[in-house]
Amino acid sequence: MTSPQNRTVCIVDDDAQVCRFLVEVLSSIGLSAQVFSSGEDFMRRWRPEGTGCVLLDIRMPRITGPELHDWLREHNPEVPVIFLSGFADVSTAVRAMHLGAFDFLEKPFNVQYLIERVNAAVRLAEERRNGLQSAGQGDWPHSLTAREREILLALVGGKRNKQIAAELGISERTVESHRASVMSKANAGNLAELVTLYFATHGKPQ
Repeated sequence: MTSPQNRTVCIVDDDAQVCRFLVEVLSSIGLSAQVFSSGEDFMRRWRPEGTGCVLLDIRMPRITGPELHDWLREHNPEVPVIFLSGFADVSTAVRAMHLGAFDFLEKPFNVQYLIERVNAAVRLAEERRNGLQSAGQGDWPHSLTAREREILLALVGGKRNKQIAAELGISERTVESHRASVMSKANAGNLAELVTLYFATHGKPQ
């Protein structure tokens, strides 16, 4: 069962038949769904409140799934994204997971696995929301991993992703993934806000 807010699963896919199938499956487990026919449609109409997760097709005209994922990571990184991929898109979906996607589901769908992963993503969204409430009270730095703390300190020190990657011996994509996680835990909409939140809890350096 979902929480009283009835978390909504957002479906972004230009295939109407796939959308109808997903809506039917989600309805059968008590989840509501909102359908978007394109990336542009999603960016225009979507509101983050109450979103449990986003089911995002990789191949769409104009704005692709990975491009929309980048937009979500920038604006609402706390929202779990599950990619919908055809066989030829699996490598793309795997790369997206390294950038913070929750999972990918290969078409044709295994219904039971679909249900399990959507439920897990919705639970994660709820946990993140609870974490964001704590973040508002200044507790968010304690939820960071050791690597995330390194990334945070580098960011507030004014370093760019490329420089951080070189200093830590990791890829820029890995830096981006950790950065998105830090932003999510801090409930920061952009880097300037993250820096402000950090100094609010730690004070400015001497």
